[in-house]
Amino acid sequence: MSQFNNILVRTDGPVATLSLNRPDVRNAMNPAMIGEIQAAFETFNTDDEIRVVIIRGEGRVFCAGGDLNWMKDVLGQNEQEVMEDSRHLLNMYKSIDQSPKLVVTAVNGAAIAGALGIVACSDVVIAEAETKLCVSEVKIGLAPGIIAAYILPRIGPSWFRYISKTAILFDAATAQKMGLFHEIVDGEDALDQRIAAHVKLGLGASPDAIERTANLIGELGHKADEEILNTGLLFNAKARLSPEAQEGIGSFLEKRQPAWVPD
Repeated sequence: MSQFNNILVRTDGPVATLSLNRPDVRNAMNPAMIGEIQAAFETFNTDDEIRVVIIRGEGRVFCAGGDLNWMKDVLGQNEQEVMEDSRHLLNMYKSIDQSPKLVVTAVNGAAIAGALGIVACSDVVIAEAETKLCVSEVKIGLAPGIIAAYILPRIGPSWFRYISKTAILFDAATAQKMGLFHEIVDGEDALDQRIAAHVKLGLGASPDAIERTANLIGELGHKADEEILNTGLLFNAKARLSPEAQEGIGSFLEKRQPAWVPD
């Protein structure tokens, strides 16, 4: 396995653990981290020895979504260039969503915006009870174009309207009710215990049968096709290039209210 700078990868026999490792910025995803996650999953997905993959976040927060300094840096780019830039994020999600392995994600602290894409692409999601979540894009002039392709099939349009058009901060119990989380636990020890339980279940199942079942789910229509994904990319690019996004991201980074908030 390659050496990474933004993630940690540990293997223990048939179990691989991938930890997001930018705790100083709440594990926000920048292009380097996105590329490393995809590279790691491409290795996991073709390694017959790996049967279960665990995704975690180092520190107190699972993931704060996309790094806004990266999202803001679109000056001089056209729509096609921004779409190609965002395609790296899309390919990262695809590498998780289409993994033939059992993917178990442990969520703690907070999961914001793009972090919910990782959640929606996972097979098993276990979260600490105090976890907070938000699809925050509209607050900063963006649209959740890419993650919508993965979250919508998971929770349906009613719940997605509720969380995406309001950017409401919601809790783990609400996330479980809508279908984003499967289990909620109290504390890190309990989280570790439930992860271990699902690893045991994964290793007790036929790896070929798990892969066939993943393919079955996709063949039955529960997989984002290329047309849907390209539509998400287009919405993402148009939003990133908009004046509202520049104002919204700038106001967030400068810790002020955006211009559209009434006095």
